Amino acid sequence: MTIEVPPPPEWVPTHPAKFGAPILEVIADHAYGRVLDPFAGTGRIHALQGEGDVTETIGVEIEPEWAAAHPRTIVGNALRLPFKAGTFDTIATSPCYGNRLADHHQANDPSRRHSYTHDLGRPLHPDNAGAVHFGAKYQTFHSDAWREAKRVLRPGGMCIVNVSDFIRAHQVMPVVTFHLLTLTRLGFTVLDTAYVTKIGLRHGANRERVDQEAVIIARYGRARRRAKARARRANSPAPQLEGQLSIYDVLGGT
Repeated sequence: MTIEVPPPPEWVPTHPAKFGAPILEVIADHAYGRVLDPFAGTGRIHALQGEGDVTETIGVEIEPEWAAAHPRTIVGNALRLPFKAGTFDTIATSPCYGNRLADHHQANDPSRRHSYTHDLGRPLHPDNAGAVHFGAKYQTFHSDAWREAKRVLRPGGMCIVNVSDFIRAHQVMPVVTFHLLTLTRLGFTVLDTAYVTKIGLRHGANRERVDQEAVIIARYGRARRRAKARARRANSPAPQLEGQLSIYDVLGGT
């Protein structure tokens, strides 16, 4: 399957860590039904709408500028998703890796650099893990995020996570292992881990890079027959997506 990924509108700020087409193709092989990306960025997950067994894609992105890149992405927080329990058949996403893209980016030389903060052009939301380096805070954040993802996932649903190790001070940081162990601890069954040749950024201060990134394919609870899942979806209402909905609107707070 070949996935066509349209570019975002020119007025949308660049994003330093977008889904590549090879990653989307792996996701398409395993995703089905209603698919949620809780770290949607500029919304490349929506390239899967109608592909294979995917019937609907919805994105949640905490930064309004990136959320505005696609009408099926809402402004919200991956730690407090504005959906009822058991709403989705698949979670498919790529969280931050905790690497140098978490830098605040105050370059003192003319070399090309990228980071979430630099590309967005302003400080990130306090609950955006894009400014968090791999470590205790990173691990706590993503444990909470996967717990929330599990809440909105139907039993038997799929959780597909694209992550990558990286090198810091000549040591490989075990980002993939952390996510594998965390998903397992939360009750997911890891079915497979696919590896895709990395085609990411090739410039910047860090010259040491790992060659591959991982796509973790996990299931929550027992698998269900797809025919039953489709029949159930036909009788249940779709999540409401009215404009650029804010999580603060959903929760009734400020």
